[in-house]
Amino acid sequence: MLDIHSHFLPKMDDGSKSTEMSMEMLRMSRKQGVRTIVSTSHYYGADESPDSFLRRRRHAVDKLLPLLSDSEPEILLGAEVFYYPGISHSNSIPRLAIEGTDLIMIEMPFITWSDRIFDELISLQYNHRLHIVLAHVERYQAIQKRDMFASLFEQPFYFQCNASAFGSYRSRKLALKLIDNDQLHFLGTDCHNTDKRPPNMDDARRMIEKKLSPGAWRRLTHECDERFNEHKL
Repeated sequence: MLDIHSHFLPKMDDGSKSTEMSMEMLRMSRKQGVRTIVSTSHYYGADESPDSFLRRRRHAVDKLLPLLSDSEPEILLGAEVFYYPGISHSNSIPRLAIEGTDLIMIEMPFITWSDRIFDELISLQYNHRLHIVLAHVERYQAIQKRDMFASLFEQPFYFQCNASAFGSYRSRKLALKLIDNDQLHFLGTDCHNTDKRPPNMDDARRMIEKKLSPGAWRRLTHECDERFNEHKL
């Protein structure tokens, strides 16, 4: 099973604060059936260059490498890239794609969207031959006009929900609807630590099995894995 969204690298962002915490997060993930986990540390283009981000990421990974064994999930490196105007014109952005794939995770701005934002993201895909995964789509519903939020799912993007989306009524309703419509393309935990925001894929599993069926959970995770494999280079 794949966890495409996590913040377990030590001291990269507001996620893990130490190598010890990082290792515990990885162990917790494995116990919940995660076999591959993607590190998606926050990237803000207004604050940092891709070169600086990648140097910091390499340093964080090097701290973990001596501690890793076959008992932890496979680690792939990526980024959660916060949208900014002009992102489609940056020749460095493809370096932030998920390791070994043509997938890039984008976090949408927490403002009222415009068609221009969608056009920019489509240009990003076209200009750099990437496929966008929009992070935690359930978080945007409350801040967008209904028509604009609905139009999001008409765009040629992949949509990721956090496991925690299944915990509250409003976001759960949306996430289950996306499953029914075959529009939930990836799952992630968006884990940041071991207590307040821990690896929690089991929460999604329990709710999907309860509200839909055990078969629905197996199909969803299998399809997420297969879709990810299709985008490996």
